[in-house]
Amino acid sequence: MIASEHSPSIAAIDIGSNTIHLVVARPVAEPYDLEPLADETEMVRLGADVALGGMIGPERAARAVEVVRGQVARARSLGANPILGIATEGVRAARNGVDLLDRIRAEAGLSVVLVTGEQEAALTYWGATSGRVVSGRAAVVDLGGGSTEIVVGEGERVVWRVSLPFGSGSIHDRLAPADPADPTELAAAARMVEGALAGLAIPLPVAEVAVCGGAATTLAALARRAGLAGDDRATEPEEPGAPPGLTPSHCEALIGLLRTLPAAEIARRYGVDEGRARLLASGAVVIAAAARRLGVARVRVSRRGIREGAILAFLRHGDGWLEAAARG
Repeated sequence: MIASEHSPSIAAIDIGSNTIHLVVARPVAEPYDLEPLADETEMVRLGADVALGGMIGPERAARAVEVVRGQVARARSLGANPILGIATEGVRAARNGVDLLDRIRAEAGLSVVLVTGEQEAALTYWGATSGRVVSGRAAVVDLGGGSTEIVVGEGERVVWRVSLPFGSGSIHDRLAPADPADPTELAAAARMVEGALAGLAIPLPVAEVAVCGGAATTLAALARRAGLAGDDRATEPEEPGAPPGLTPSHCEALIGLLRTLPAAEIARRYGVDEGRARLLASGAVVIAAAARRLGVARVRVSRRGIREGAILAFLRHGDGWLEAAARG
């Protein structure tokens, strides 16, 4: 069916290492595309506490409950039913992650499932490739705060996937915390990422690569606002309002900018959240390394990801959506 104001809406709330992110959408038509109604993000950085001490601290836990409560209210105001709650690496890696989910259920009224890395990869693939037709294999790189998923699929079928225990937030916290970004720290981070990717038996070639996650969309926006995209048509958005693509050379230019200016100045000049700006150099390192490993000159930047994938999986499989994600 075609979406209308009377179509049911579904929401997904993703509790990640960097952000807590709400998407509300209506189903559009076969094969289950979506019309977005709301897309809202709050930077909470649960992963920062986990990187330091292995646990989510009381202040960030309270902030997470507050954010989820507000997002649940927002989703309900738009008629969303059900509201799917998903927790990823920032909660998976925390010794008290289950305690936080129990508190969210009791105080915010949302039951949140702690998905595995493999489930996260499949849901992200379905979300990032939705509404598109790709001839041949496609790859999706989900650059999160605490983990990076790489998925290769054909159509809706996942043929290969991996979840890696690093993301823009964890690399920043553990390897490259300087502000402005420090070239020696970033070189060490690049060696770590390239070493991890080199050991993967990724089924290549792929026809296209999409990268999703807040760091990726912010880097793409920053490249255009800072004039780093130049005249390269590869950076042009494929759809009106969509973020542009990124190449390894764009990532290197962005790293150069982030080595020159502190996060506060990046935020002031280019309208980027200061907390996010601190993580961008680490994110650029991962995107550049992934593009090279996957053998593509450019990655498409997608606003869609795990939340849209969860909604689509629920539309197709109902209460079996998590089992479907496990199977891929």
